Amino acid sequence: MVATLPMIDALHQQVSVTAIALHPTSGHLLIGNNDGFVQCVDTKSEGHKLLTKIHVNSKIVDVAWSTNKIVILDETNGLHVYSMDAEEVWTSEFDAGGAQLHVGKQILALDGIGTLRQYTFDGQEYANVQRDVRSFSTSEDSILLVLEDQTVARTDEQLEIIYRRVQRGEIGEDIVAVGASSGQTWFVAREGHALVPGEEEALELEVYSNDELLHRHELNGRVKASTADASCLYLGLDNGNLLSLKNQDLEELTLFDYPIQSLSMSGTTIVVGTWFYVYGFDIESKAIIWQIEHKGMIEGLQIDASGRMAFFGEDQNDWTGAEPVGICDLNQERIEVDSSFLQGWFEEERIEVETNPEIVYRNVDDFTNLLSDEEKESYKQDMQSLEIGLDSLTAAMNEEISSNSIDEDDVDLDDLLQFLHEDADEIILPKAYAGENQSIRLHDAEAAVITLDGTQSSDPQDRIVTWSWLDERGREISTEPKLMVKLSPGNHQFELRVFDSEGGMTSDSIQITIEASDS
Repeated sequence: MVATLPMIDALHQQVSVTAIALHPTSGHLLIGNNDGFVQCVDTKSEGHKLLTKIHVNSKIVDVAWSTNKIVILDETNGLHVYSMDAEEVWTSEFDAGGAQLHVGKQILALDGIGTLRQYTFDGQEYANVQRDVRSFSTSEDSILLVLEDQTVARTDEQLEIIYRRVQRGEIGEDIVAVGASSGQTWFVAREGHALVPGEEEALELEVYSNDELLHRHELNGRVKASTADASCLYLGLDNGNLLSLKNQDLEELTLFDYPIQSLSMSGTTIVVGTWFYVYGFDIESKAIIWQIEHKGMIEGLQIDASGRMAFFGEDQNDWTGAEPVGICDLNQERIEVDSSFLQGWFEEERIEVETNPEIVYRNVDDFTNLLSDEEKESYKQDMQSLEIGLDSLTAAMNEEISSNSIDEDDVDLDDLLQFLHEDADEIILPKAYAGENQSIRLHDAEAAVITLDGTQSSDPQDRIVTWSWLDERGREISTEPKLMVKLSPGNHQFELRVFDSEGGMTSDSIQITIEASDS
């Protein structure tokens, strides 16, 4: 027997979920998916009413709330802010799409080539940007950056670097994670490199106060998630360990069966998301007090001010459908159930189909006894009308048909067949359009990210089924109508081929010239 939360609602999805955002007070939940849609549902209403739906034509990277406005970062276009009426308030396009989003005192957005930008809530972009950023995290009054050269930088709220941690190790290192710790401190989780596999330096945790290193600790796994309260830092590792760090004491709280994917705090409970499960871990008793099973690997969970939780995950299996989003109240009373009952909340209702052949193939001679009095009267009137109609049809069929009428019908039929034959022979090929040639000069960069857009290709018969992009060597690089490519200085040629459902094809080419900044 295991303890669980009895009331869990499943929001079943048609497309894989990529991001969620639960409003801190209203109960409104944003759900972004692979097809570029963002839904806003009211988790407080019966049936979870759909409030609005937004489409941005590209996979959703992340979503967030800015008071009552919806902030969206997508994979191709960039950053968008919408009202609850699905009207676009403002947008900022990124040449390389979006990679990471954070909404706090301002809006921070990282694009696909490592440029970190900062915006006010009304869409004004700050002058300062940081480049070559792999990822970022925020602490109370600063922003922590992991840079492409594996150094860590701490900036102020205006993105001005105020401290830089240099690489350690003779051969270098990987920065596994950075984040806020308890109080005014922050941490770096690192892994050293080695020339021979198995001889890597120990995985370590470093804790800083402002720019001062306070202490280091060896870890037995890589940090995947973290959360903190006023006095303690909690870490989730890829080996399933849940750790706490208070002052300088690092303690193993418990070990889960699967890697920890996400952590969040709710009162004295740490909510832990792993592969296939969400757990409630009580800090005071240091015990798991409830668990929820999920069909996928938990990728995100959020808790609002009232204790309402939303969570999602995917099983990474292309042959199964999208996994549901779960919603539950963490304040409800726990119950004990057999572990086999943990799957009940996400199982969809099944329609039982009658398979007994004696019932399926039975003859029903008189069904009128199954009808109500009103239905019987309506059926009787319909049958009378049908009898009259059949009598008229029989009489019409017995009438003599003149030969002239037959000849005229033959002529009309011949004309119709000739028209259909001519129309069927006329097949119009689709028209491929790869876009206009482009010439781009680089500024302090070694390459440019270019969007190849074949969506303006057309077919008057609307039968385009396949797109194919080829590079200058004739290799197919994509079957999508729109894609991004990273190009170095020089001349680059691409060919777009579009095919219709009958196998017809046309092509179009585009030349892109990238000029180096010093040319």
